Amino acid sequence: MDLVLFEDSIKYDISVKIALVFPIILLIALGILFYIDAHYSDVIPSESESESNFGAMILFASVPFVLVVYWLFLPTKIYVLQDRIKIKLGQFFLNVAFDNIESVKPARGIIVFSSFSSITSFSTQVEIIRKRGLNWRVSPSRRDQFLEYVNRAMSDWKRSHGI
Repeated sequence: MDLVLFEDSIKYDISVKIALVFPIILLIALGILFYIDAHYSDVIPSESESESNFGAMILFASVPFVLVVYWLFLPTKIYVLQDRIKIKLGQFFLNVAFDNIESVKPARGIIVFSSFSSITSFSTQVEIIRKRGLNWRVSPSRRDQFLEYVNRAMSDWKRSHGI
């Protein structure tokens, strides 16, 4: 069992929450519109009843799909362990070993082509700069404490491995 030195949740800004909820609300609203078109009134004149029904079913079925994608790919927790950083994505974990980390530092900006970005807060983002592979951007809710723990753990790990 690995010793967890620090555990933190991921911070989601209100603007990110709105951006994540918007597609779900749009799919539901369009689904309702197509359902109304099929059963009650001719809202979309060029669509037949069966086409509108099918469109409503597709739109309503898309909502759980989007929620599953969010659940699979949006980070929920971040851990600092003795030998790595562990990021929880739904039911999966991304492990970034200290031997593959060049540095961990505060980050700024939105678009970075050298990083896989799962930025959910613009004020608390950190960048894990890797020696091999894409860098990773994530937003712990307590950025300063996270950086303190990860830098301390990395220096302890380097000292114990003679690096």
